[in-house]
Amino acid sequence: MSVRGKLLDYRAIIKLATKHSKGEFNEVDEALILFAGLAYFSAHELSLIKVEDLITDRGLIVIDGVLPASFSATGKERYFFIGDNTYLSDTIFKVIEWRLKNKHGCLDRSLFAGLDPKSKFFLKDNGKGYALNYKNRFEGDTVTQPLQMQRKFKSFYFPEGVTLTTLQNSFIENVWAVRSRDGTFQAIRDLVGLTGLSKETLRTKCIREKASIQDVLENLYK
Repeated sequence: MSVRGKLLDYRAIIKLATKHSKGEFNEVDEALILFAGLAYFSAHELSLIKVEDLITDRGLIVIDGVLPASFSATGKERYFFIGDNTYLSDTIFKVIEWRLKNKHGCLDRSLFAGLDPKSKFFLKDNGKGYALNYKNRFEGDTVTQPLQMQRKFKSFYFPEGVTLTTLQNSFIENVWAVRSRDGTFQAIRDLVGLTGLSKETLRTKCIREKASIQDVLENLYK
């Protein structure tokens, strides 16, 4: 994959996330890393997604869904997949338990697993959501940046070359490695829906140069 930075296979992403579930970090931090690396969530999306986007009123985990264009910095809606009995669904349960234990944005009834459906799903340690900051400080400005979420990712203990961006690129590469076996056209089409990126951008990202995906992944963490 022709991108800078270190790419991780899904096992390495899970291992990295697990290391951030204890000590100075917690279950929310683990979930943030997994959502970036296993579901292509951007800093904007992680800052904006609400409880009702991931949990039904009956307290069930949403298996898949569509994020609105307003959530994305690219201005395009995209499909996301959580699945049933997956690492992503497990980490959602962990965040629910963390929030209930710390009484962050809770209801007095069992709807939406006991959480306020309109509250941001990913919260800071103090129970507040991650805010978006206006790019330019003047009246009427509508361009925002997820600076707080970006700073959060910079606080994680990542190996050299690993960032939020490379976690997202790892998602693209891992999907490509599997789906391209059934044909490159369908693989690109799937990735368009999963990332919101254009076909041209994805073709550029998925071009093989000197190393195959197997070579790249085999050299990780050596």
